[in-house]
Amino acid sequence: MRLNKDSVIPWGCVFKITFPNGKIYVGSDTASTARLDFFKYFGSPQKARNEMLAEMNEYITGAVAYVLKKEILHSKEDVTVGEILQAEQQFIRALNANDPSIGYNR
Repeated sequence: MRLNKDSVIPWGCVFKITFPNGKIYVGSDTASTARLDFFKYFGSPQKARNEMLAEMNEYITGAVAYVLKKEILHSKEDVTVGEILQAEQQFIRALNANDPSIGYNR
């Protein structure tokens, strides 16, 4: 089933990932299986992917332990995809996650 902004999902959320370098990424999960897959999904920061890889290279290529912190900022049951996406944009702005010195949202 293809979802659009008016599709109602059983559960959706907005989350924040904090990386070892202190930068953040704010994302949302609006898949119909979001609640089941929450621990597997860490977002898709497509626009900042190359920047992230360059900055996180030592963690990715070396034997360096690291921790990613994932926090739920907002969640709701029986919600539309559009409501979750709107909340995501509000958190991106509020946390300045689109400022390259703070986060990976673009």
